[in-house]
This record gives sequence, C-alpha cells and structure tokens, in this order.
Amino acid sequence: MKSLAASFLLFVLALAAFDASFRVEPGQLAVVTSPINGVRNNLATGLHLKWPLLDHVQRVPARVVLQPDVRETTSDGRELVQSPWLLARVTDAAEYAEATRANPAAPRDRIAAELQSTALPALHAQTFPQALVDRGQAVWTNNATLDTAAGKLGLKIEDRGDAGIGIATGSPTAAAIQSGMRTSQDVVIARARVDAQAQLQAAKAQADAARAQLLAEARKSADARRADGEAEAARIYAEAAGDDPQAAAFDRAAMAYRRARVAGKPVSLDDPAFQALRYAH
Repeated sequence: MKSLAASFLLFVLALAAFDASFRVEPGQLAVVTSPINGVRNNLATGLHLKWPLLDHVQRVPARVVLQPDVRETTSDGRELVQSPWLLARVTDAAEYAEATRANPAAPRDRIAAELQSTALPALHAQTFPQALVDRGQAVWTNNATLDTAAGKLGLKIEDRGDAGIGIATGSPTAAAIQSGMRTSQDVVIARARVDAQAQLQAAKAQADAARAQLLAEARKSADARRADGEAEAARIYAEAAGDDPQAAAFDRAAMAYRRARVAGKPVSLDDPAFQALRYAH
C-alpha cells in the first residue's frame, strides 16, 4: 500500500515538474491567467515558469496582417469591394487573445466595420474610374478612428497598404459582366464546334481519298499480275500445243465442256467444240 502511494506521489510530482514551465517561440507573445498570480501579460520569447495544473497559457502572434473587405457603391452606381491591408503589432496580448477567443477573424471583421462606417462618404463620392485609380486611398480618410478601433483589439497599426479592388458578388455590375462572359463563352464554344466539325470532315475526306488510291493501286497491281499469269498460261498452252496438238485440242475441249456445265448450258458431244472428247468418252 505504501509503495502504491509512493508511486502515485512520484507521478504527481513528475507531472507537476513537466507542467511547471512553458516556452514562447520567436514571433509570439503569451498571456498567463493564474488563480494565484492573476494575469501576466505580453510575455516575450523565452522559457517561463508557471503554477503547474493551475495556470492557463495562451500564445498569440506578435504581429498580424489584416485584410478587411469594404463594400461600396460608386457615384455612377457600380458596386465594388476594396480589400486594404494592415500590418499591426500586438501591444496587449490579453486583449487580442480575448478578441480572438471565440472567432479568430474578429479583428478583421471589426476593422472592416470601422472602415465601412468612416470611409463610405469618401467612397460614395468617387466614380468607378476614380476608384480604380485611387486604389483604396480614400479608405484611409480617418486614421485616428481606425487607430482607436485597433487599440481596442490590443493592436497598434504599423503600416497600411492600398486596396485590391474587385466587383461585388451579386451586384448588377457583376451580373452584367457574368452575362457578357457567358455570351463570349458560348460564341467561343460554337466556333470551336464548327472548327472541329470542319476538321473532322477534312480528315474523313482525306482518309477516303487515301483509301480510294490504295484500292486503285491494289486493283492495278492485281490486274497486272493476272495479265502476266494469263500470258504465261497462254505461252505454256502454246508450247504444249506445238508438242502434242491432240492433247492441246483435248484440253481446250475439256475446258469448254466444264464452262458449259458450270453455266448450265446443254452439252452434246456432237458439238464440234467437244469433238476431241468423243473418243475419250
């Protein structure tokens, strides 16, 4: 029993020793919430001690880049979305950790709401071409208000940049552009189909011409070989007729007889063409 209690005590001590320190990596800040020491804020890079199993440690980035979306309607009725960027340093890790605890995108959304409320008058005064040239500079018309909003998030703005500009999704401008793109796409597809059909017909015609040429050459070669064979047969028959006229006459009569029988014609040995077969019969 004592050994079991000693083992459990050693386990608790080892766990406490393991959980008695934590490390903050470069580029991070940490905030420690303790029921004993309260809140320790903005702990920098390095190794730190804490009460094991009691203190809660939360790490946050030392700097953040935010890119909120600001929707606007220009004076000529175009709906746009501008996305300026902000580089901010975390000055209050506890404040920033609390702001991002439930929603990591909360700082971006709150900055976007602040920009939306302060910059809209300047944005509404611009035409669409002016907004493209300005590239979001009108967003920064009230920097003091923006700095105050960032301070409530535990941030200090160090740098800011021009906005990327796009067409607002679902706006009439976007619908018109999408309709034009679909029409252009349909035209391109129709032209591609016509071109493909023409290429297919040309390839088919070329294949048919090649096939006809091959067949013609094959027939020509076959006719030439047949003529050579018939000439050779005639030569052989002529030589045979010269050597044995009666045998040659018999062969001619036999061939005539066979052709007549194949054709279904009546055959009579009294026919002069078959005289040579009479004696053989």
